[in-house]
Amino acid sequence: MQVDVYENLRALLDCHPFGCPSSPEIREILEILFSEDEAKVALGLSFRPLIVEEIAVRAGLDPQGVTQQLESLANKGLVYTHEKDGVWEYALFDAIQIFENPFRKGIHDETINRLTPLWKNYLIAYRKRRASLTPILRVIPIQEKVESVSKVLPYEKIYEMIDQAKVVGTSHCACRELEQKCDAPRDTCMIFDATCKFLVERGFAQYLTKKQMKEKVNESASAGLVLIVNNTQDRLHVICSCCPCCCGVLRYLRDFDNFRTLSRSAFIPIWDLEHCAGCGKCAEERCPMKAIDMVDEKPSMKIEQCIGCGLCVTGCPNDAIHLEKRIEVPETPANAQELGMQILQVQGKLLDFAKVITPKGKSPLLLYSSMLLLSNPSVQRLSNYYKKIRSIVMNQINL
Repeated sequence: MQVDVYENLRALLDCHPFGCPSSPEIREILEILFSEDEAKVALGLSFRPLIVEEIAVRAGLDPQGVTQQLESLANKGLVYTHEKDGVWEYALFDAIQIFENPFRKGIHDETINRLTPLWKNYLIAYRKRRASLTPILRVIPIQEKVESVSKVLPYEKIYEMIDQAKVVGTSHCACRELEQKCDAPRDTCMIFDATCKFLVERGFAQYLTKKQMKEKVNESASAGLVLIVNNTQDRLHVICSCCPCCCGVLRYLRDFDNFRTLSRSAFIPIWDLEHCAGCGKCAEERCPMKAIDMVDEKPSMKIEQCIGCGLCVTGCPNDAIHLEKRIEVPETPANAQELGMQILQVQGKLLDFAKVITPKGKSPLLLYSSMLLLSNPSVQRLSNYYKKIRSIVMNQINL
């Protein structure tokens, strides 16, 4: 029986917390992006970096020809690579990165033109599948508008999070390159640290200074773009500058009222009606969710639709709006590993993921058991035991 390398590759990608559901479109996408030989090599990859020899063993291939294929995949933005202790390691990107990276250059060549209609159709089905899962992204307002609010947490301060990064950079927004429905700035996808370094070295992005990145954050907010970051507390992986016409997450959220796709910010806008001129700019120009109505020339907010982006605040010509903390603040996972494990547990895919990332020759059941324990809040309260298990698991998981 002939092995279907593309279906096996899709199934491998589907083991990642972000998933990769089956459809005719995703198969065609993978056939366009991966040659058959590249797909065979990719089947030896994991979501944590591996050396070439281990990838070859996992794929059942000669190590000599594997490096060339891996470099080709890295140059296409499908595989991540870095040098560690003088040895190159490679890891498979998740399905979202595989979508985004080819669009980051902003070049619409023959390959991009073939991919565009396929991704448009596929991403609709993808978002429907993800609709009930833990959000992987969260909204964050611009820092100047939250600094006066009491009990603002470190991960709610976007400039301080930028300052923590080692390197920062920017690339084209894949969503606006895909949809091309507006003239909002496209060079607005902000990336950090190891992923940034890889994308710059492979020609998908360019470095910025931290001052330049903070200026770009301000430019995005001024342009009416929603600032969206990875839904974790520890560090920034990405800052997206999203418009509701091109961003699939905002469109799905607004059109289908599904607030599981995106974590709202911890803030809500409050109006000072004495200073409100009734201009309607907040309702008509700034709110991406259409959560504000003008009633008798005064704003009326539908709080259940508000995502707390703060664009109404930054766009008010009379400074008649400020942000306050929500009564119920959305819970933010500590880091990417905990976010991933939450998603995998809901999906029932913890064991599948453990099999993919377990080193060759070792049992995935021990890692699976540890991940299962780490996902349990009662275990997390057992501080010393939790930390011991966590140190073991975190050395294995790389999301």
